Amino acid sequence: MARYTETQSRKVISSYGGVESIIETPKGALKIEHFDRWPFFKAIGDGKIDSEKFIIEDNRLLKRLQSLNGFPKLKEFLEVPSNHSNPNNKSVPVDTSKVISSTYFPTWFYCNNCEGFNNLRGWWELWKKVVQKHGGQVQKSDFIPPKCPNCFDKAKSGNSKDGKRRRFYYDLEQVRFVMTAPSGDIRDVPWERWNKVVKRDSETGKSEVNGNGIQFDFENLCCDDQELQYFKSTKFSDLAGIRIECKNCKSKNTLSGFFGMRIRVPNKEQTFFKPVLRSSNSCYYPVMISSIYLPTKRKIDVEDQRKIQRWHDKGKDIDFIYEALEEKYEFQKIENFIQGEIKGEFEPESEYRLKEYEFLLNEKSKDENLVYDHIPIDELAKLGVGHLIGVRRLKVTTVQVAYTRQEPLDNDQFLSGEPGENNIEAKYTSVWGNQTEYLPAVESFGEGIFISLDSTKIDSWISLAFKNNRFKNRVGQLFQNSKDNDLQSVQLKFESESHLARFVLVHSLSHILIKELEFLCGYPSTSLNERLFIDNDDMHGVLLYTVAGTEGSYGGLVSQANEQSFSRILKSALYRATDCASDPICYNTEDGQGVGGLNMGACYSCCLVPENACEEFNSFLDRSWSFCYWNTL
Repeated sequence: MARYTETQSRKVISSYGGVESIIETPKGALKIEHFDRWPFFKAIGDGKIDSEKFIIEDNRLLKRLQSLNGFPKLKEFLEVPSNHSNPNNKSVPVDTSKVISSTYFPTWFYCNNCEGFNNLRGWWELWKKVVQKHGGQVQKSDFIPPKCPNCFDKAKSGNSKDGKRRRFYYDLEQVRFVMTAPSGDIRDVPWERWNKVVKRDSETGKSEVNGNGIQFDFENLCCDDQELQYFKSTKFSDLAGIRIECKNCKSKNTLSGFFGMRIRVPNKEQTFFKPVLRSSNSCYYPVMISSIYLPTKRKIDVEDQRKIQRWHDKGKDIDFIYEALEEKYEFQKIENFIQGEIKGEFEPESEYRLKEYEFLLNEKSKDENLVYDHIPIDELAKLGVGHLIGVRRLKVTTVQVAYTRQEPLDNDQFLSGEPGENNIEAKYTSVWGNQTEYLPAVESFGEGIFISLDSTKIDSWISLAFKNNRFKNRVGQLFQNSKDNDLQSVQLKFESESHLARFVLVHSLSHILIKELEFLCGYPSTSLNERLFIDNDDMHGVLLYTVAGTEGSYGGLVSQANEQSFSRILKSALYRATDCASDPICYNTEDGQGVGGLNMGACYSCCLVPENACEEFNSFLDRSWSFCYWNTL
């Protein structure tokens, strides 16, 4: 039986983890397998688990993902099991059928004691021989985490180099390096070929592989009796201090130049892999789609759905269908049904969020999963606030639909079927691809504060601010930086400089409020999340929320949603943002700062927050725009 280790559901579905991601555990680095290979999913398929208990209800999100370019056969979202361990025995789960599965990755391990270096299969074969040699019984569970058979053998034989028999083995350590490709593939570095690499000619500078200087020999090993060792220098801290050497033929190479490699492997001739650290951000980017639960109105009856489908197949237009059903349904409802469920048209993220924005502002909810109050504002209206809403309870559903490697892929790019830049391809979470009937998801319950800004005042500010040359230059530079970015999702994010200015204003407000809630109210910024509602027209708002299990999730955050408290928080946030430990450099930057130059006046001393709290990877921020806006009111 495989050894069990407990992990949190948020590590399985999160901004940094998911299917095929590498997670660090006390037993080593593990790669989560595809969703339909989990014992949990198989138990549902075999009828051992009642799937009804794990279904997450969010019909609005389900319909969005059922578009033709999405998942046309999708039936349900299944909640990721909690993976709780048995309180009486931490090495086994409460229920063996309600767990996810993973494998060791990378599979190459080395021993810090004897410098032995081998892949997991090789170590296991050696372990079996050594255990049998000393009269023991071979059990896989005893080899988790993997142990060094060489040191175990020496200790058992009384030949350990420290002369002691008290320690019979040393745990092996996983190598830190893996290889990724734009296609979404990941694999081990072929270390058994490392001693047969061809390096760049120091005189001519020429190389046989794409100008990168190193090529593997996939046909021949360094010798017929290869036995690798992994040495780490105490003198050099860089890659030149790591050396792979064959104990028998003495061929060796350091890892100097390792990260500059681009490697073609057999059967993958058109794909170049590049080495990365297994903990690198570029190793894994999940494509996550989240949704605020909205209580949906009564659907179109099943019989009427069939009628609409038949009429549509016969070529009847929407006016004909509406006249036949106008006594039962509004025109808009019929049109949405035809576009979303019959034609399967793609719905952009901005339109999807606009529905949430308009619902919060204009509708009343009687559903227990969405409870909120509109707070009367008088003084706040003078500060440019349009609405203040205390959300006492909300449900956020997060679904992982795919993942990429090396570069992220925007949600709209994925759902619309647009190809990514630099040959970046998305991999699905299921071996069934986009034909899967289920997707893994988590639902979070929490509370929050929703703030919208007065659109009329923002329009006036935009008109006035662009008359200021310094402001116009800063906006123009940031807009140009976004167009020059390597990521297509960043290049296409803003329609105009005006759109960018609106976005930066609301996003910067969100961050300084998160910072202020931490300073003034004691909420760790890691426990807060933002959901931005910004377009180029009338949507200028943000929802700051926290979910159950984090600080402030038991009424503390929503208690700040009153005019007196929030006015104090807003004024204090604006005042605190006037000063930064990195000023005047931070405030007066003109060329952009941060990754890709996508920020202006923003750094970790003033505006940046933990990345799990930000939807935009701490980009498109400038606190000076907040002063510019509020000084005009």
